[in-house]
Amino acid sequence: MSGIFLNFNGTSILQLMSFFILMYFLIKFLYKPFLGMIDKRHEEVKNEYETVAKDRKEAEELKEASKKKLDELMVQLSTIEEASKKRISEYEENEKLRISLEIESMLQNARKEIEEERDNAEKLFETRIVTLAIALASKVIQQEIDEKSKREYLLKQLSQIEVRK
Repeated sequence: MSGIFLNFNGTSILQLMSFFILMYFLIKFLYKPFLGMIDKRHEEVKNEYETVAKDRKEAEELKEASKKKLDELMVQLSTIEEASKKRISEYEENEKLRISLEIESMLQNARKEIEEERDNAEKLFETRIVTLAIALASKVIQQEIDEKSKREYLLKQLSQIEVRK
């Protein structure tokens, strides 16, 4: 048989059988292992993708957990800050009160000291007046003035002493 494009003879059949045997060996030894490698690589990529997806999910969960923890810490920090401000305010008020009480105590002590000094000065003044009166009386006695002038002089001196008090 002969055709325009195909010419079948014994060699053609032998070539066709060689081609099929070659195809069989190529499929068995090359194509199937190649497909196996592709399937294996496909599985590896799929597993890596799942691992990455799982890791991404874990990362998102960790991010959310850390955000929650940060929010909690911020709340705790603001609570601590408010408590600190309150304690500082209380401390300031207590110190102001303590200082005002201390100043008041110092003022009272100073007033007492002033009062005592005034009392001591008055006593000293009275003592000097009495001494002066005695000295005057002795002068009067020494001058030997008559009794009437002595009385007038003493009354005059005593009235001046009373005016000074």
